[in-house]
Amino acid sequence: MDSVVALLDRLEALLQRGGGPGLPERRGQEAQEALGLLRMIRAGLPGELHRAQRLREEAEALHRRAADEARRMILEAEAHARRQYEEGPAQAEVALRRIQILEEAEAEAARIRRGADEYAALVLADLEAQVERILSAIQRGKTMLGPAEP
Repeated sequence: MDSVVALLDRLEALLQRGGGPGLPERRGQEAQEALGLLRMIRAGLPGELHRAQRLREEAEALHRRAADEARRMILEAEAHARRQYEEGPAQAEVALRRIQILEEAEAEAARIRRGADEYAALVLADLEAQVERILSAIQRGKTMLGPAEP
């Protein structure tokens, strides 16, 4: 599958060759306008791609931090429960406290995961909107060119 940049290169080459129906002077004007649009898209594309990459990396890092924090909390809860069991008076009381601590840790981990997933969904939706805008601009350029001649 060709990258967006490769497709823009191919479209630019097609426009530079000219061709297509219509009066020669009209084709030349449309081709120049389409080339101008392509150059504007290309100028904006790297920034959008870099921003999308940065947003994806931020979402992944947030998700990793949330998972690490959840694991840490569970380990702390288990260690706390162990200490209570070893030091505490009644086994039933210790077991009950351990269950409470684990439930609290799991609830907190679930909350952190939900937050990370929501953030990742927002980042992906933003990236999708950016890609759709770029694809729309490409489609408008192709429409301006008319059907491709073999």
